[in-house]
Amino acid sequence: MKEELDYSRGAKPLYAQLYDILLGKLKTGEYKKNDVLPTEAKFEEIFGVSRITARRALAELAAKGLVKRQAGIGTMVISALEKQEVKARVQLVDGQQQHPIERKNLRLEQRLPPPDVAKAFGLDDKTPLFLLTRTIYRQNTQPAQVNYIWLTSRLHNLSLASLSEGLYNMLEKYGENIESFQDVITAELPTQEDCRILNICSAEPMLVKTRKGYNARAELVEFGIARHIASSYQYVVENSR
Repeated sequence: MKEELDYSRGAKPLYAQLYDILLGKLKTGEYKKNDVLPTEAKFEEIFGVSRITARRALAELAAKGLVKRQAGIGTMVISALEKQEVKARVQLVDGQQQHPIERKNLRLEQRLPPPDVAKAFGLDDKTPLFLLTRTIYRQNTQPAQVNYIWLTSRLHNLSLASLSEGLYNMLEKYGENIESFQDVITAELPTQEDCRILNICSAEPMLVKTRKGYNARAELVEFGIARHIASSYQYVVENSR
């Protein structure tokens, strides 16, 4: 017997409705830990939805840490509680949030990377990589951040012109979309280069965010070092279910 979904105008998307139904079954104990959920074909029969809809609903459950999908087994329940999402960001506190953030690409050059960057890319430190240096600021303000972004050696024939539509648009054209990343935030004093670009003194505290960004093949695409003037930023952490 098919369970009815709401097809009326303004109703939730079908995958979201199916997600809610399955989440309810997890919470009531109809599906328990280590149970294997019905197949996408079975959901198609039960709910009258396409396999694509069923697949997306199951993917949402997996993203929440409720199920895991294993080849040869199916979709197994691993928890009845939605995992909390923790979001962290470093944001400007300049009082000018009405103005959008602007980026200025200063230079793009091939340089030998420092040992930690070369190691992250799985290269020796004699292999040059593209290094993008750019600043971030709001309209009518001095730069509050400088980025040093090392890019994968899989990219060739780059120039500042190739970044005219943005770094991530360029990466998408090369099939190097960032699908996941890891951030590490530390407190440091500025380098001489930071002082020159940001027009600050050597005693100015900095928040430094080091990001490793990976493509869908889990290959490192960017090793970015974002150096923020600490007094211009705040570090915000939020969690939600």
